[in-house]
Amino acid sequence: MLAMVLSEVSAADWNMLNGGTQHLSHTPGVVSLDPDTAWQAAIARRFYASPIIVGDQIYVAARGKRIKSLNIKDGTVTWETALKGILSATPAVSGQILVAGAKDGVVTAMNLTDGKIIWQVKTGGKIISSPVIQNETVFIGSNDLHLYALDLLTGKVYWRYRAHDYKYGGLYASPSLDDKRVYIGGKNGHLHAVDIKTGKPTWGVALGSAVYGAATISEKRLYIGSYDRNLYALQTEDGGEIWRVELDDWPQGSPVLFKNEVIIASRSGILYGVDADKGGILWRMDLEEGLRHSPVIDANGTAVIGTVGGRLLGIDLQKHELIWEREMEGGVFGQVAVTKYGIVATTLDGVVTLLH
Repeated sequence: MLAMVLSEVSAADWNMLNGGTQHLSHTPGVVSLDPDTAWQAAIARRFYASPIIVGDQIYVAARGKRIKSLNIKDGTVTWETALKGILSATPAVSGQILVAGAKDGVVTAMNLTDGKIIWQVKTGGKIISSPVIQNETVFIGSNDLHLYALDLLTGKVYWRYRAHDYKYGGLYASPSLDDKRVYIGGKNGHLHAVDIKTGKPTWGVALGSAVYGAATISEKRLYIGSYDRNLYALQTEDGGEIWRVELDDWPQGSPVLFKNEVIIASRSGILYGVDADKGGILWRMDLEEGLRHSPVIDANGTAVIGTVGGRLLGIDLQKHELIWEREMEGGVFGQVAVTKYGIVATTLDGVVTLLH
């Protein structure tokens, strides 16, 4: 399983939320066991979105309606593009195009090298969903209750899938993809599986409560958290339930696979290891501060995760031990990005930090 997981992300890039379209959150690189701060750049009012890394550039969506590109060597801003909507979702990159969704309902594609806008598509609701890109198609959810498939080069709408939800519901989660279907959960707790080519529904299941995190896909299984405090394992083919496990609080982010375990964070600050086959809780760690996202796991089994109190933590998943800790000035609400250059974290005080 681990070999398949590591094949999704190259060592050089972390180009969308959770590192790829299956939301596996694995890096083939190795995180330092004693990371130092290389630089910090205070460039925004605050960050809720996660950073992404492509080549030697970091791309961040600042809540102050700007996409910024930073040189990973020293943190200098190479370009910035002002948009009209507030940004809280993580952008995605494919080739030379960056795509971002904003709370004014607009999806924007821009040139990766200079930030110039290529196209924009207006949806009917705010966008909290982080886009994913596969085979030059952008998949993104909107709170107009539609899942969109857009042409990466032109913005042409290939299809829209209407998700049934209540009046104040929406699609907050990022879509997840395999080679057949797109999966996305709604605020009403319904998980949708849609044909990737046509946008037609193939199956749907009702989970116990709202879904805000993206599903993780591996070996024809789908792992997803719901605000009924349960972590679910489902069959990708038909949505059949394999198991569910109740946690102490709301699951945060996407589940992450490590060996034969599913790692999931809870809002209260507990990190869980769950048996991937049977669903029993194998271990838990109390990190003593709230969590809002998924850990990133390196090739040696070190998990990196930040807390809302501003602690960045390195955890040995084989020994279930904290191996290092770094204090940040602001809370870490977005997942870190990890490549061969090191760990990039964005914090609630608007600072980007590189540690290596």
